Amino acid sequence: MVKQSLFDLIGATTGPERDLLIVSLQSLHRERVSSYNALCTACSISGDKVPPMSLFGIDEVTDALRRLGALPIR
Repeated sequence: MVKQSLFDLIGATTGPERDLLIVSLQSLHRERVSSYNALCTACSISGDKVPPMSLFGIDEVTDALRRLGALPIR
């Protein structure tokens, strides 16, 4: 069985499948950013050091959305 990466799927999707992939990735992006922001707030309140954003995989989702031309607007 061949394991596909997300980036393999990006190039192979069209139509409704592509739309579903975009909506799913945008939702995942929102959730990860929201979780990271909540952690930053908690760390700020407690005086702890904020962990790196890379722990949340936000860059990977952002890259996938960029490849699809569907990067969220800030």
